[in-house]
Amino acid sequence: MVFYFLPYWGINIPPIAAAIIALSLNTAAFQAEILRGGFQVIPNGQKEAAWSYGYSAWQRFRYIELPQVLRNTLPSLTNETIDIIKNSALISTIAVTDLMRITQTYSSTTYRPIEFFVSAGLLYLLLTSCISVLGRHLEARLTPH
Repeated sequence: MVFYFLPYWGINIPPIAAAIIALSLNTAAFQAEILRGGFQVIPNGQKEAAWSYGYSAWQRFRYIELPQVLRNTLPSLTNETIDIIKNSALISTIAVTDLMRITQTYSSTTYRPIEFFVSAGLLYLLLTSCISVLGRHLEARLTPH
């Protein structure tokens, strides 16, 4: 609720910056939980083995933990990225012109909502499908053979 009092203190945030901050904070919380779960899955024996080989904390993170965490959490991170795209339609409520706002404007001025909303839906489908395919491709590359 801090954002509610910012104009009272003389601080004005542009709508696009407010949208970026809101979406970033929202997705940061979800991604932090996804990654936390990924790090908790790594067995302690692997960390001890890295220590016994003389790896530094950075080397252990880079060569042992991070590849496993990315491989295990990539499907969830891909889903969260798709959720960001879908949640971006909500930023039109704070006067940011996005795809849905443009769709609503053109459909109300031309009285042809079906064409515009179907086009917007297809664009969202295209974006989310591309991210999904990219996530599956990365997952296949990260999976040990």
